[in-house]
Amino acid sequence: MPARPRPPQPRRKAMASSSLIALAGTLGALALAVIQPTSALAHPAEPAPAPASRAVAPDDEVPAPPPTYQAGGVTVDEHLGAQVPLDARFRTQDGALVRLGDVLRGDLPAILTFNYSDCPMLCSVQLNGLTAALPRVGAPAPLPAAIASGSAADSRSAVFRVGAQFRIVTIDLEPTESLEKARAMRARYLARLPEDQRSTAQAGWTFLVAATPGDAAAIRRVADAVGFRYTYVRDRAEWAHPAALILLSAAGVVTRYLYGIEFDPAALRESIYKAGLAEPAAALGFLLRCYHFDPNANSHTRAGVSALRIAAAGFAILLFSALAVMHRSRRTRRPPPAAPNGVS
Repeated sequence: MPARPRPPQPRRKAMASSSLIALAGTLGALALAVIQPTSALAHPAEPAPAPASRAVAPDDEVPAPPPTYQAGGVTVDEHLGAQVPLDARFRTQDGALVRLGDVLRGDLPAILTFNYSDCPMLCSVQLNGLTAALPRVGAPAPLPAAIASGSAADSRSAVFRVGAQFRIVTIDLEPTESLEKARAMRARYLARLPEDQRSTAQAGWTFLVAATPGDAAAIRRVADAVGFRYTYVRDRAEWAHPAALILLSAAGVVTRYLYGIEFDPAALRESIYKAGLAEPAAALGFLLRCYHFDPNANSHTRAGVSALRIAAAGFAILLFSALAVMHRSRRTRRPPPAAPNGVS
């Protein structure tokens, strides 16, 4: 009776070896991903704002972030009727040293925004949404008062154009922002406006940077006055901040908050109109915040990441040890005995 052939042991070992090598590759990639350190970038120290308590309707309530959430205080604490500090000093995009009151001088209401040129997400989206709505706001349309009255006989209409009926003031959150960057950012958004509105907008849209590079005191004063809470995320070299348009009367008094990145032209017209009358109005839109989650932002996730790093390193050591033993055993393995005669 012919002898039964031996099971293909080398093939089984080769398959096991391939599986172990694939597993080693996966664990190695995991180890590299979790062991890679996070580098911190230097920046002037900024005090962390205290979390704001804001009354909301029961059906609009949003669960509070955990206490360790680094941007938990980034929000808007509405201060309707608050006066902005008119003596706060800045430099315009052209380098002129001014007070905020100099920029707001006159009888025009204003839209106040807080942005900066290197913002990775929300600033450009918010200002794109604003400049997309401005052409329609600047087209002739019935006055908000005429729409509210519902009277067909009241056919008054008006246009609301930057530099003519209202102004925009953008305060740069980055205290080290250069005038070149501020000018480039302003030019980029002015270029999005129709040509027939661009010339007046150039006089009516002012970008303000810190009067002394690196000194954020005036920026913080204005932000605190209107309840705009923001913080610097050192590990990412970014400012965590909300997205809000803040309407001011001609005297620099807060009349309304518009949240979000897209703005309904009718709501924007009404907000400008009421700001011109110094009439406060309820906020509109949904509050968005510009912030990237950082797993190193709190102690709990740091402990979890550290445990994952240790586990991945341990798996890698065990796996490479097993592969080394396997390799040595294959080298020292004796050749199998010869098959009996007649068996191939």
